[in-house]
Amino acid sequence: MIMKLEFDPGLIEEVIFGELKAREEKGDFSFTLEYHSCIDPVYENFPLDERPLQFKKIEWDFFKKLELPKLIKEIFDEFPDLEENACGGVIAKAANNFDEGAYLTKGMNQESGQKKIVVKLLPDRFREIPYLRKLVRHELMHASDMLSETYGYRDERLGGNPMEESIVKERYCAFWDIYVDSRLIRKGKETLSDKEGRYKEFEALYKKIPDEVKIAIFDILWQDENLTHDKILRLAKDVNELIKISEGLPIKHTLKKKKTILPGAQCPLCQFRTYHWIENIEQDAYLVDAIKRDFPEWEPEDGVCGQCIEAYKVRKIVC
Repeated sequence: MIMKLEFDPGLIEEVIFGELKAREEKGDFSFTLEYHSCIDPVYENFPLDERPLQFKKIEWDFFKKLELPKLIKEIFDEFPDLEENACGGVIAKAANNFDEGAYLTKGMNQESGQKKIVVKLLPDRFREIPYLRKLVRHELMHASDMLSETYGYRDERLGGNPMEESIVKERYCAFWDIYVDSRLIRKGKETLSDKEGRYKEFEALYKKIPDEVKIAIFDILWQDENLTHDKILRLAKDVNELIKISEGLPIKHTLKKKKTILPGAQCPLCQFRTYHWIENIEQDAYLVDAIKRDFPEWEPEDGVCGQCIEAYKVRKIVC
């Protein structure tokens, strides 16, 4: 069974108008003249309420003339597993760059349990065919993971509050993009970013981890063929889980020199996740001594959150 693909009429309309404008700017009006030769008679031959349907039919014909449905189908054909696990695909118009991407939605036959794949794209993407191919391929790899029982994708909240949600989501997306693009590249497919590009994104998220450790962790993630939703979420939420990946490698000694504390990790005292770590706490001997009386195994390099420090400062004033 061949997967049925649907295209958003609003997307088609903007793609056609964009193509007309682009050709006109280059001095080529042949496409515009052909388009109007089909559109203009509609005003004379159809009543007002029937014209929108006729316009859509004509725009679809021009969309096919540009071979864009064929292009999208070719990319879908690269993922035969999608035909088995999904009941169709929809190419829809994205409102902005942040709206672009793939997600799953219920199909008409909900009893079958199959989902439709929706890929939202900006109309301008259809004027950059090489990039469009890479973008759609990348998003369909995401869709393939979402439909995979092995990957175990769940649409769920990633954090307990808006700030944590934002930070964890950014990390989760970075790890998932690494997983997507590394597999596509190993298959010889062009995708949105190469290894160097994905490392730069990873590096930007974890500036406080020593470079040797970052490189080791990234290389392991890049080679991993069996990442899952749960594992990626665990790494995104807990920096210590991420650092564990490098344990046993030649750079292990780097980790022993100084513990890495990043936003979103748990404070060792109150056990709440924090994005406000107190720096240079070892310089305040009174606070260090006060904490160690309550937590004998704690060391300044373990870190402490701002809320706990405020509590100890209040205790000092009261005493």
